[in-house]
Amino acid sequence: MMMNTTHLRFGLLVLLGVSLSACFKSNPPVNTQRYSLPEVAAPQPGATLTRTLVLNRIQLADYLDTDRIVIQTDDITMQPARDHLWVDNLSQELRRGLRARLASRLGNTIIVDPQPGLAAANTLHLTIEQFHGQMRGYAVLSGQWQLNSADHVAGANQSFKFSTPLAENGYPALVRALGHDLDLLSEQIASQLQTLP
Repeated sequence: MMMNTTHLRFGLLVLLGVSLSACFKSNPPVNTQRYSLPEVAAPQPGATLTRTLVLNRIQLADYLDTDRIVIQTDDITMQPARDHLWVDNLSQELRRGLRARLASRLGNTIIVDPQPGLAAANTLHLTIEQFHGQMRGYAVLSGQWQLNSADHVAGANQSFKFSTPLAENGYPALVRALGHDLDLLSEQIASQLQTLP
């Protein structure tokens, strides 16, 4: 009886070992890479802050509301990458990147999140419809933005679309090209903001 129990335990251990081995062979460990948008130069110290810009929530197209980098594989297919992820979800990554880029271009402006009781300020509303790579070697950013002035006058919706060729193949080149697209968007918004009273 003791012998049968020992054989049974040994048989179960061998079976468990073989099963685990098969799992590891069919699903090897994932080599996940995380990416952050390129940093930009900090604003020059000493500028007098005379303006406030409230950066409202960034509205993303549903397929972008993830921490995965998205690739357009043909004219109709969007594919989230399995192993290539943003450091945060894309909304947070864009918010950080846009805030830094606007601050570097608008030395007299402080960029803040919406806060209760905040005095009248210029407000930026942003909708992102595309922020992905294309298999033909481009990074694409498109959507709309609207600046409302401090006196609550709503500005017109401004559509935008930027497309930057990748310097080389690979996800690092894609992330840098997407960062360049965000640079172009920031320049466009900063130019418009400087025309507001």
